[in-house]
Amino acid sequence: MKQFIVLTAVLPILLIFMTQMIHDQKNNDAVNQIQALVYAAKENAKQEGCFTADIKAKLRKDLSDALGIAADEIVIASSEEVKYRYSKGEERLIHYRVEVPVKNVMAGAGFFQIKEEENAYRYVIDSYTASEKI
Repeated sequence: MKQFIVLTAVLPILLIFMTQMIHDQKNNDAVNQIQALVYAAKENAKQEGCFTADIKAKLRKDLSDALGIAADEIVIASSEEVKYRYSKGEERLIHYRVEVPVKNVMAGAGFFQIKEEENAYRYVIDSYTASEKI
């Protein structure tokens, strides 16, 4: 009987650890999708010389469709052209920042009494690229 009581206490925790591995794989897949879509948008921005409104709208829609989140939760910010002076002349850089919420990070959040807003994070890509537009 003592072993049965211990089993009923330990089994839910063990099941949560097993489902956490599935959540980690799902979140890793979401991050990979975010990186791929932002990379494609960055390449388009390089050719255009900046992140145009069309590129931002397409990126927002693609991220929303791929991850199943609302488009208004995605934050996309960019500079039109930031010029830095080097010894050999000027180089045009495009700075961009994309913030995407990733929800349901931890399995068994209700069991551990973790609130929904605490069971999420914002994945941020903050980088720059050189403009190819002449």
